[in-house]
Amino acid sequence: MHKDEFDDFEFQVESRLTSHGVYVQTFEERADENTYAVTYESIAAEPGSVPHSEIGRVINVLRDLHADDWSGADVEATVHDLEGEVRGYWYVDAEWFDGLHNGDLSQTDFSQKVLETLSV
Repeated sequence: MHKDEFDDFEFQVESRLTSHGVYVQTFEERADENTYAVTYESIAAEPGSVPHSEIGRVINVLRDLHADDWSGADVEATVHDLEGEVRGYWYVDAEWFDGLHNGDLSQTDFSQKVLETLSV
């Protein structure tokens, strides 16, 4: 993605997530690694807990903003509470997006894989 395209993409990600109480602090594309790195504040994150629904929102926003034939990217996420305390980490492997798109992975299996990466 060119810088202008990425700036617009970043703005769209932030705008869509803010309306769901997910406040993006940083959003970075590491094109050489095919990775998006996102750090966000969650109004609902508590000690030992990261809301699963917010994880789904982040993933769905990324999917919605790409063409239907998008084969995915790795996603690395860091979740903070409103006081800036880290509440957890999660990630998505690009292959899981591809498997979901191609029908090799069900939505349930995809979600389970992501939740298994969650560390709080």
